[in-house]
Amino acid sequence: MTMDSDWEAALGQDVPRLARLLRETGAEEIEIGDAARTIRVRRSSAPGAIPAETSAVDDVEPADEDMVTVSSEQVGVFMALTEPGAPSLVRVGDGVVEGQTIGYVDVLGVAHDVCAPEDGIVERLLVHDGEIVEYGQLLAELRRSADAS
Repeated sequence: MTMDSDWEAALGQDVPRLARLLRETGAEEIEIGDAARTIRVRRSSAPGAIPAETSAVDDVEPADEDMVTVSSEQVGVFMALTEPGAPSLVRVGDGVVEGQTIGYVDVLGVAHDVCAPEDGIVERLLVHDGEIVEYGQLLAELRRSADAS
């Protein structure tokens, strides 16, 4: 892992795999590396992260019943842009319709759509472009709306 391209490849392959291992084993931290570099993945305690004991986002009742949460179905890197320099797919205040793509989660170079579960208005975006996300992590909150589009 001494060359930068090797390091970037290792990050792209190893970080999602290590995050998955954290979930599966219940470990708090996993570290791999060689004499030159180390990758350490630690269980997140960031706002919006789902604790390991929580099995599904559906078990969490939103404080406001007009709110709908959007969570990640993958471990990977959240992408809010279709390409560098392009505007975000959605912004706070935008109306979205059920099934509309509001972002992507990149898993080993494959982009997986993150879609609005129903019509609504984007109330909060909880992650930023390029941020590593975990399975079940909350990504956005929508306010239910009959005429969001």
